Amino acid sequence: MDNNSNQSTPQFVTSRFKIIIAFIAITIAVLYLIIASFSSATTNYMSVEDAISKPDSDNLNLGVIGKLVPNTFRRSTDGLTAYFSIKDESSEKQMSVSYSGEIGEIFFNENAEIIIQGTMGGDGVFKTNALSIKCPSKYVDNLENEGDYS
Repeated sequence: MDNNSNQSTPQFVTSRFKIIIAFIAITIAVLYLIIASFSSATTNYMSVEDAISKPDSDNLNLGVIGKLVPNTFRRSTDGLTAYFSIKDESSEKQMSVSYSGEIGEIFFNENAEIIIQGTMGGDGVFKTNALSIKCPSKYVDNLENEGDYS
């Protein structure tokens, strides 16, 4: 009888051990997928100078904030891609940008702040398909219209 009880115990431990190992493996896989999806979905916003000087920025999803450099905007011959440069207000460093998408008229406002998301190419051109324009005049007009209510 002792032999039978000893033989059944290792089978129980073995099947229980397999279930525990499978559970741990599935948990690790799910955690890896969660971490990988969050890290690829996040964007680090930085200045033009920081984006240029960041040595490991290739293939990283970056957000860059800057102002349009006058007389740098041009479209490709097919009209689907725009090329321009942006710079920081405090720095004279410029970054070339390639953008595929629609651009509104406000883009040509020299005071507009441009927010782009994309990746820095190996050729030094920032490739983006997400562009936002932040126009300070929109907020200034609203403040002037509010008036003094005292």
